[in-house]
Amino acid sequence: MRIGLHYSFQAGPGESGHRVVERGLRDIAAADARGFSSVLFAEHHFLDDGWLPRPMLLAAAAAAVTSRMRIGTDIVILALHHPVAVAEEAAVLDLMSGGRAILGVGLGWVEAEFDGFGVPYRRRARIYQESIGQVRRLLAGEVVDGAGHYAFRGARVRPLPVNPAGVPLWLGALEDPGVRRAAASGDAWVMPPGHSLDRLRRQLALFRTARESAGLAPVTEQPLRREAFVAETDERAWELFAPGLRHEYGKVYRPLHPTYPDDDSLDHLRRWADGRFLVGSPETVAADLRRYEADLGVTECLVRFQLPGVSAQAVGDALDGLAETIALLDA
Repeated sequence: MRIGLHYSFQAGPGESGHRVVERGLRDIAAADARGFSSVLFAEHHFLDDGWLPRPMLLAAAAAAVTSRMRIGTDIVILALHHPVAVAEEAAVLDLMSGGRAILGVGLGWVEAEFDGFGVPYRRRARIYQESIGQVRRLLAGEVVDGAGHYAFRGARVRPLPVNPAGVPLWLGALEDPGVRRAAASGDAWVMPPGHSLDRLRRQLALFRTARESAGLAPVTEQPLRREAFVAETDERAWELFAPGLRHEYGKVYRPLHPTYPDDDSLDHLRRWADGRFLVGSPETVAADLRRYEADLGVTECLVRFQLPGVSAQAVGDALDGLAETIALLDA
């Protein structure tokens, strides 16, 4: 079981976006020497909390301050971008990082983002499916024509990525059709944050069955995304992290989680969150990670702990706690 990092670089009330990025890159550089396996960056647009919208730029910055961790995206909203540009950026990131790049892509679910980019929301699945195949072929060195939403002729990626097979393509998916798509087209399905364990078990079975039906070998990596926070005790971890969870799941992700409690007192939040998040002491979080490994076959957990409403001091302490958790897993 490996622990990777996941960043969105949102700023809390009164926080400077510059300071959030500066602090995050400093923490990423430190994490590179502390046993963390990867760092991946997310994409959203037009959010008042400052969610940074260009994950490839952030990944390039992280590549410059690390030497060991894998670097990439989770996820690029693929239908918003020209597939040739995405493939070229992934190849350049792989070259910059010495072959450490991961390209995570997904469908996207916020209609306003598609409106802002002039991409038809109701056609996004078709555009996404077209682009997945085009990006994979481009990263493998093929000359590719496109006749769909993004029309192009004779495109090719040069220089190629470090690995002749291309950059690993991880697909995010929330709903069953996306899970089937990830099984057919991806090198891995990134299991989403916020899903209950029962839902993940069911969708993982769907994913494995879909790969088998397509005649594809089982995947070698099974990443899982989780919001996570570590402090000296379970109670202290919940106290420090609850404001960030209330912001993300009570506001940003509320459309995806209709069961989120209207009364999000700490007791109600903890009951709803059971199995969804990793919050507690190093010992508690290590035990939960081992459960994910045994129950779901998780090979890497991508954790996000920097959320609006969580102080900079608490975020730094949580990184220390996650490093202690890695030591427990390795013991």
